[in-house]
Amino acid sequence: MVSGVTPRASVSLSPCSSTDASQAVPKAEVARVRIPVLDGLRGIAILFVMVYHFWLYGVALGPTLWERVYSHAAGVGWVGVDLFFVLSGFLITGILYDSRSDPHYYRVFYARRTVRIFPLYYAFLTLFCGIVPMALGLLHHPELVPIHDSTTAKLFAWSYTVNWYEGFKGFSVVSASLRHFWSLSVEEQFYLAWPFLVLTLTRRRLMALCGFLMVLAFLVRIICLRLHLPDAAYTWTLCRMDSLAIGAIVALAARNPRDWQVVVNWAGRLTLPALSLIVPLMALQDLGTQFVSEQFVLSSLNYSLFGIFFGGCLVTAMCACEKSLTQRFVSWPFLRFFGKYSYCLYICHLPLIVIAAKVGLHSDRLTKVLGNKFVAIITVNGVAFLIAIAFALASWHLFEKHWLRLKDLPFLQRT
Repeated sequence: MVSGVTPRASVSLSPCSSTDASQAVPKAEVARVRIPVLDGLRGIAILFVMVYHFWLYGVALGPTLWERVYSHAAGVGWVGVDLFFVLSGFLITGILYDSRSDPHYYRVFYARRTVRIFPLYYAFLTLFCGIVPMALGLLHHPELVPIHDSTTAKLFAWSYTVNWYEGFKGFSVVSASLRHFWSLSVEEQFYLAWPFLVLTLTRRRLMALCGFLMVLAFLVRIICLRLHLPDAAYTWTLCRMDSLAIGAIVALAARNPRDWQVVVNWAGRLTLPALSLIVPLMALQDLGTQFVSEQFVLSSLNYSLFGIFFGGCLVTAMCACEKSLTQRFVSWPFLRFFGKYSYCLYICHLPLIVIAAKVGLHSDRLTKVLGNKFVAIITVNGVAFLIAIAFALASWHLFEKHWLRLKDLPFLQRT
């Protein structure tokens, strides 16, 4: 996912004593800054996703009330991906718009994205598709290999197009350890096309295009669902452009005081209503086939509502007073820690829990050892988090940050 450095744009987060925080808009600055609330939101997103996958692959639940409550809570963790999309749309659009006058616009953007994304991504594929299976085979434990994929599936993963493959064939066509790469494919395809549009169109036309993409994504999802392609509605790039477009609208509006005020006003009107609609819509979907003709619309609408909700959360966090509860929460060091290492955590956490479950870190087995299912589930999540964090820290200090130093090279500097 996108790292949280935004060039020449920071949000005024001064205490709200004499001015309304909603009037604060990004001011042009030469220095690049890291906005704490964005790291915090990114931390929330990765925590959602990790809890969801640890529940999905490391926990077996029964019929008791607390188990059902935990299952429903952890089961919505997939929405963390939508928050990532909103943040990516916001950050990438801001970076591109602010650097449109750069004579090396394309070279600098693509080179800096490559330095940030490719090394870890392809190192992971090399490690888990090649080195780990070979090592486990030599140790006579091939059953622990986390990735069992056809050559076709691996080619789609290596080319950042696995989202299209999963959409056509279903998630089961790819091993569990690579299934979450669909979202990285969506973002990479977004990075590939969006710079041309940002450079070509005016700010107003870009905002109009974002509105069109929001409607288009909603309609394409309905078509995919009617064609019995539910995975396509979830993974195809066109089907997920609404969350990216919402983030882009926030970034573009933040470059104009009047538009920013409009976005702030609409965020206040839509954020809570969107959330209040999401819950009953998900409940209606759980009723099964009683509303078959409406299921397509309800399912597609939910994705749009999550994008609107997270877009509103982004605007609210950026407008919050420095000492407000919202600002302190999203700037909480705990969340910012996970936000800082979210890219590696996202890539590595799923294969790690798959391997861990195979060697016994599963609630069923731990319940027999510990004698209590609640303690077993807490243990699964705690140990899985510790393993993923250790992996991410090692990756950052031994690998990622050395690649990121390439951004300091003169030909990769933004003018």
